Amino acid sequence: MSPVSLLPILPIILIALATMKLTGAILGIKPAEGRFASIDGLRGYMAFFVFLHHSCIWYLAMHGYGWRPPPSNLYSQFGSTSVAVFFMITSFLFFSRLLQARKGDMDWLKLYVSRGFRIMPLYLFALLIVLIIVAILSHFTLHEPTGKVIVEIFQWLAFIKADINGISPTWLIIAGVIWSLPYEWLFYFALPLLGLLLSMRISFLVWVFAMAGFFFFFYVILTFYTSGGILNHLLPFLSGIAAAFLVKIPQVRALASGPAASVCIALCLIAGVGWFKSLDEVAPFLLVSVSFVGIACGNSLFGILTHSLSRTLGQISYSIYLLHGIVLFVTFNWILGFQRAAQFSPLLHWGIIAVCAVGVVTICSLTYYFIERPGMDAASAATKKLRKQVRAPGILKNA
Repeated sequence: MSPVSLLPILPIILIALATMKLTGAILGIKPAEGRFASIDGLRGYMAFFVFLHHSCIWYLAMHGYGWRPPPSNLYSQFGSTSVAVFFMITSFLFFSRLLQARKGDMDWLKLYVSRGFRIMPLYLFALLIVLIIVAILSHFTLHEPTGKVIVEIFQWLAFIKADINGISPTWLIIAGVIWSLPYEWLFYFALPLLGLLLSMRISFLVWVFAMAGFFFFFYVILTFYTSGGILNHLLPFLSGIAAAFLVKIPQVRALASGPAASVCIALCLIAGVGWFKSLDEVAPFLLVSVSFVGIACGNSLFGILTHSLSRTLGQISYSIYLLHGIVLFVTFNWILGFQRAAQFSPLLHWGIIAVCAVGVVTICSLTYYFIERPGMDAASAATKKLRKQVRAPGILKNA
């Protein structure tokens, strides 16, 4: 069996869904209510594909291939394309809000507070786990000056992959997934600029705040993430914006509905990720973008994306994306041991990944229940409290 065999993919996904059904029932995790059910289901699979991507890389890295995209178009695109689709989802959902807000007010304060409470609590938890692992690897001894370690921790708070206390590479603990978060924040802070292009009224305070955040994260991306091709990571946001316009056209929605459209979307996805190494080329990018437009219009790919289990998996997608690398790191470094795991056959490796999938879904269900959901619930109260402290009430609510 080849380490990049496609045979383990479906069984592992089914195991993950079965685990999601059990943990969802125990914890009371239910699908989100909203207009875009297909999008909710899509994000769960994208996060899980990133887990499969890094699972394959771990096997190859332990056998001397290094930490780089697998020599398989599908396993390679499980990483890059899944993140690109996340970017499309982000821009689609939030630009759709801008389009809707042209008929009313855009609550900018609520938007930014809710984003902070959505992203940061789980990220801080993940960073805490990273720091604990670094401490263990360092034998609870400072290998660098205290001031330098503090600076490195603050770099992580800005989503910069710095080595902490001489443990290199520290980013491996979390599989390096934090690189995508500055791009997400860059888009959030670009929203007032996009709103201005839509002729929305933007208050001065919103403008100053958003531009400060925009230029900060643009600086972070330029300085620390230039190797991945910045333009290629920004283009998916344009696809999401295009989708937000296209879903409003009845003819496009009609074209994207039905079994025939599902077949076309599936074929576009298969061609885009099966024939090409990444979305860096025009053809695969267009194929995936067209597929995304169809899904944004409500196509469920034969009901798969709108199934309750798929949408429930989508609820914990952020936890899966952020925490799966830690599960893999602990598994192959401590539970199994790097030297021992390097002797495993591909079949045994994927068997272990199936067990890890159970662990990932279980852990991420718990972090969603105890960290993500309470954070999202607290956003409204925090917004109200913060609004009262603003001298001119509603100054951040202008659009």
